Amino acid sequence: MDMLDAINSPGTIGVLGYGVTGKAVVRFCEKQKIPYKVFDESGSQEEQFSEEEAKKCHLIVRSPSFMLSHRWTKWAMAVGCCCVGELDLASCFWHGKIVAITGTNGKTTTTEFVAHSLRTHGQKVITCGNIGRPFIEIIDSDINEHDSWAVVEVSSFQMDGGTLFRPDYVLWTNFADDHLDIHAGIREYFNCKANLLRNAKTSNGPQKHCFVGQSVHDFCKNLQITDVLGKYTICSKFDLLPTESALNIKAQQENFALVQKFWTSNDFPVKRLQEAALTFKIPPHRFQIVAKIKRCDIQTGKEKEVEFWNDSKATNFHALNVALASFNKKVILIAGGKSKDEPLEKFQEVVAGRIKALLLIGETGKILHQTMDANLVKNSGVVYKFFPNDGDLKKLMAHIVEYAFILAVDGDVVLLSPGFSSLDWFKNYADRGKFFENGVLCLNLQNK
Repeated sequence: MDMLDAINSPGTIGVLGYGVTGKAVVRFCEKQKIPYKVFDESGSQEEQFSEEEAKKCHLIVRSPSFMLSHRWTKWAMAVGCCCVGELDLASCFWHGKIVAITGTNGKTTTTEFVAHSLRTHGQKVITCGNIGRPFIEIIDSDINEHDSWAVVEVSSFQMDGGTLFRPDYVLWTNFADDHLDIHAGIREYFNCKANLLRNAKTSNGPQKHCFVGQSVHDFCKNLQITDVLGKYTICSKFDLLPTESALNIKAQQENFALVQKFWTSNDFPVKRLQEAALTFKIPPHRFQIVAKIKRCDIQTGKEKEVEFWNDSKATNFHALNVALASFNKKVILIAGGKSKDEPLEKFQEVVAGRIKALLLIGETGKILHQTMDANLVKNSGVVYKFFPNDGDLKKLMAHIVEYAFILAVDGDVVLLSPGFSSLDWFKNYADRGKFFENGVLCLNLQNK
């Protein structure tokens, strides 16, 4: 039984998970007057789901955390349930076009820029998906029309086993080791994202619908994912990007190259894209300068100016590597956090020769401080220090910022680009970035 048959058949829809996605699915079912039952691991309903319960459901809608490897998903599939993700469900009811955007890094910025560009061109557009608003939530909105665009940020979790979500266009920014604490390995991680390429509507050739960064192609070739290899256009040109645009930095240029190819493939006016690039603002905590602080150095008595950059969204080594590559000098780096099971040796490889000081935070910060090769640090002249969490994160980050400024000399850069998840000490990456920016603000006010 396929999904549409399952929806139209009498019976109950099982909803796995009652977080943001699950609640949106429930609201959809209620509006459509479809019987449903919620099963959520975090509540008292945990023991209610079983193979017997699955047999009572014609359709199971999974939240992103319920991947194919989850025991509940396995139970549902074992008894023959049609088992789909929220994106699969929503796409069957969406009338307009879909632009799916994924990548290890740059998903949100690219999603918002595509939407901003389409609006600049006078199109009806809405963003949804992993960016915060479930796709199913916009199905009953007034914008669900044939000439509308849904720009959907898609995570690997959302595409695990996905078959019915069929985007008109796919933009895959980049690929690198990430989420290895959840996926069984890098091949599984890649294949989840590659389902977007497999499912894309490509009536006039996949190269006109699927656009990827160079790293995606390299991994596809090295992993020998032959069913999608070459079924895309590799994008590198960003010659339409205005010099004055906020996107004209190394971390964003490749993302723009994908949007440029998508834009020109649709024969949209180039001037509209350039106008959008000039008016677009990068979302917070993504490689942005916070302040340039100039004041007298208490050690030398001379005035010095130090730049502070916030890249708190850098939650993996790929993002950290891109941030470091954006400077032609060694930086004072604030890094560390919760591991996603990446080998810590890779962190050392990324930062080696590119930093003058390493200020460590988080769970991995303590481990790195204990295990980093002392001889390497000594021989390279790198200063490194771990800052323990005393319970007052605002005060802690202010102390780290002040310590970094004291270490710095005129012209130095202090960069928060953690390379790890924030979910050890902080609520999220935004929380981490806000504490950092507040510390910079406090330091700046001391200078007034």
